[in-house]
Amino acid sequence: MYSTNIGGAIADGKYYIYNTEHSATVPITRGWQLHCINATTGEGIWKVAIPGGGSKHTTDIGPIADGYLSLGGSDGYMYVFGKGKSATTVTAPGVVVAKGNGFVIKGTVMDLSPAQPNTPCVSKESMALQMEYIHKQMPIAGIWGNETITGVPVSLTAFDENGSFIDIGTVTTNGYYGTFGIEWTPPAEGTYEIVASFAGDEYYGSSAASTTVSVGPEVQAPEDPEPPVPTDLTSLYYGLAVGVIAIIIAVAIATVLILRKH
Repeated sequence: MYSTNIGGAIADGKYYIYNTEHSATVPITRGWQLHCINATTGEGIWKVAIPGGGSKHTTDIGPIADGYLSLGGSDGYMYVFGKGKSATTVTAPGVVVAKGNGFVIKGTVMDLSPAQPNTPCVSKESMALQMEYIHKQMPIAGIWGNETITGVPVSLTAFDENGSFIDIGTVTTNGYYGTFGIEWTPPAEGTYEIVASFAGDEYYGSSAASTTVSVGPEVQAPEDPEPPVPTDLTSLYYGLAVGVIAIIIAVAIATVLILRKH
């Protein structure tokens, strides 16, 4: 659909080229993109909307150095593509947790790139969608409303006081907020250092963070008191019955005597 009639640039085994028209239309047509292509196989690696449309007079691939590519556009900005810095945080309960009780470990993995600091790190499949949403006013669900942003994997490890480690697990951050959470129940008492680490990928540098949680004695359930022994009321009931019968007999005798006198 979109023409390509301009020379590209090659670096690190990748071919960079963008769609162009000779002179920009007004209003500017959507869809012009910068493409990163495997220079050996021709396979597309990534693509992203370019600034200011695809005019060959206003867009220019600039220097490529130290793993970063620069691109100038008609909006007056220079765009730089490359690995971004990441920042990982992790927190655990700030109170002593009783042995046998689980708790939630929470944290974030955020993008610290200068153009979008403190935005969520996202998967490589969501990178173009994220960048176009942040910088190119594209819909967050894509132009057709059918795309979803996904996050990045975070590994969590606990180290006990003896230096032994426990693999808590790997979780994926929320692509829209950068948050993650996982439930864990420590196996024994003591102090644990919990490390959350993001290994990074071709889009982000790695980062990690740690926190500490203390596990105390298990809470003992209160012992059930001995149930009270029920009182044997048989003799009481027997005595009451005998007394009632005696009273009835006495009343009957008294009644008979009274009737005889009359």
